Amino acid sequence: MAGNEERLLKDYFEGLSRQVEDVSEIKLQAAIRSGMSEPVRYRISAVKKRVAISIAVVIAAALLFTFPRFAQQVRPHSAQTPPEMVQRTGEFDEYRVAAGINPAGYDNTTVFSAIEAGLIQRVSGATARQNGFVLTVDGIAADRMGIIILYSLQNNTKQRARVNFLQLTGTGDKPVNNLPGSGWNAKDVPTGTTRGYEVLQWGEEFRSLPDQITFDVKLGEYKLADFGDTLAQLSVPILLDKEQMAKTGEVRNIDQTLTIAGQDIQIEDVYLSTTGVYLDYVYEPQNTKQIFSLLNPQLLMGNSGDFTNLALLRTLEVEGSNRLVFANDSRYSQPLKLQIGGILALDKDATELIIDTEKQEIIKAPDNHLKMSLYSTEKGSTMILEYFRASAKQRLYNTLMIDSEFTDADGKIHSANQFDISIPQHQVSEEKKLIPLLHYLGLGSNKYSQPLTFTITGYPNPIQEALSVPIRE
Repeated sequence: MAGNEERLLKDYFEGLSRQVEDVSEIKLQAAIRSGMSEPVRYRISAVKKRVAISIAVVIAAALLFTFPRFAQQVRPHSAQTPPEMVQRTGEFDEYRVAAGINPAGYDNTTVFSAIEAGLIQRVSGATARQNGFVLTVDGIAADRMGIIILYSLQNNTKQRARVNFLQLTGTGDKPVNNLPGSGWNAKDVPTGTTRGYEVLQWGEEFRSLPDQITFDVKLGEYKLADFGDTLAQLSVPILLDKEQMAKTGEVRNIDQTLTIAGQDIQIEDVYLSTTGVYLDYVYEPQNTKQIFSLLNPQLLMGNSGDFTNLALLRTLEVEGSNRLVFANDSRYSQPLKLQIGGILALDKDATELIIDTEKQEIIKAPDNHLKMSLYSTEKGSTMILEYFRASAKQRLYNTLMIDSEFTDADGKIHSANQFDISIPQHQVSEEKKLIPLLHYLGLGSNKYSQPLTFTITGYPNPIQEALSVPIRE
């Protein structure tokens, strides 16, 4: 599971590196490792969010630990969808603005349209206070897959703060959403009132959730390079109406097979609801290729050639199947179709990677685009894999991943998760045309019987073939 969480954060960091100059690779890897400390039920395999934020905020989003609550507790409020479907004029105007113009709002369409469609329930009195900071939950909407939360942070101090951590927890401080909240929509908390929103997916089947969950927010000093001191830890309880959640949204059984290069992909169910569009699919076991991911999946709304692209927010692995999570526009019931550009895949016998790490020699690989090196410190060695794309490829697909377990020549299995990663600072000039994909794997300080065998779990080998399937007519 941790490998997929690492892939999630590495995909984001490598996209961010094109926006932030001279970012230390050590800081990036520290963020990746900090996000691997706690396994989750849903494994995160990919995410790309349209944001332009500091490295410190990304590190904050990666944390998977909970914290004790010291803030004042208040009475719970129910997260059910209201029966009225027409939003009153002026309702949630501040959040309309935040969702409508916020450039960091990676799922602002979902939130904005839910407000416009009258799907957000007004909450009053859901407030926690500590050290001059006030957290207020103003609106909520929950369904089978997740919850929308509209909240404000009031800073009555003279000190600028930031959201360092955001999480939903249940019994025993156990996280109940599959990934810590981004904190990106209210990351900066200056003096006064700042409004933000979150769209969070449940980390388990909604019927197994506790009847009461808690919205936890941790505020810290505003610093670009690190977290700084904690200023406040605020918690607001929320009651879940699971009977109402079960009635919210619409399930469509697609049950259609897409075939690309002889490989079958079964499109199963689609759940369309307030918090997003959730599309489940599986790769058929008889496939001869290992499919790592779909290539450029898009959910298009509209017809007659006039389409709106609903953003892909993340992909999950759920109980043996895969799930795409798209933004939803709750204002319209226009036709929807899934469109993909192909797959990223290798022949199953090509996923074995054999390397003599002592000689720094690659013995077996899918192609000749990989380069291997070692970086050693007192704590041990880190294997660095670099993928240089072929000159004929116009696009670099960001999916170089290696499983954390590897086997030595004696057949003994080792786990890279138990080793610290120490990597050199890596900088690439803007003039350099071929920027490699990088993957790091800790080898520790042990001596292994060579060569070592690794398993490739992601590789930038696109098989392009455009296909589409109707979701809603």
